[in-house]
Amino acid sequence: MKLRKKLTNEQGSATIEFLAMVPLVLLIMMIFWQFLVAGYAVIISQSALNEAAKTYAITSGDLGEASSAASEFINEAGGNLDFVRVEESYRNGNNFGLTLHVNLNLIFIPDKYVGKLPKVSFQKSVSGRVMD
Repeated sequence: MKLRKKLTNEQGSATIEFLAMVPLVLLIMMIFWQFLVAGYAVIISQSALNEAAKTYAITSGDLGEASSAASEFINEAGGNLDFVRVEESYRNGNNFGLTLHVNLNLIFIPDKYVGKLPKVSFQKSVSGRVMD
């Protein structure tokens, strides 16, 4: 009889449910945060590529200056974005295309727990015209 009474007693069940939900809520928040960081990285990389294209157009096709401008823009923006390179996609007369390659660092779990997480690499492209 006492055992049955103890098994049907619901005292403390709210605490157990709360403790079970905390890790799930934290995991969902971390995933949401990673999506925000990824969106920020896309916006920053597009802005850096636009800056590189402006520099490329003004300097009559100097890829080194354009690459430097994009790298500086990404470094000043901060975040978990690493500059890789800017390359010329095509050049047809005054028309050109540039492609920016960057790496996004994942921030789900700190490095001290899992070592080094792989980076997500992506690229953005833009086309423009060299100014005479």
